[in-house]
Amino acid sequence: MSLVCIATFPDPIEANIASGMLAEYGIPAILDGATILGVIPVPSSIGEVRMMVRREDADRACELLSEHGDIK
Repeated sequence: MSLVCIATFPDPIEANIASGMLAEYGIPAILDGATILGVIPVPSSIGEVRMMVRREDADRACELLSEHGDIK
């Protein structure tokens, strides 16, 4: 299984909301960096949460995130 980064978020809350929406459509996502940023808040210029999905889900996930206003 190959994962790709489809979006970055400035904080774990936004990332978790978007991840939950994808889960509603059956697309699992891994949030890279969410735990550490939840414990040690740093400016977004230093750290971001990366949303990772399976390569085969990437196009649909990007489409859904765009439709729901999570990414531009």
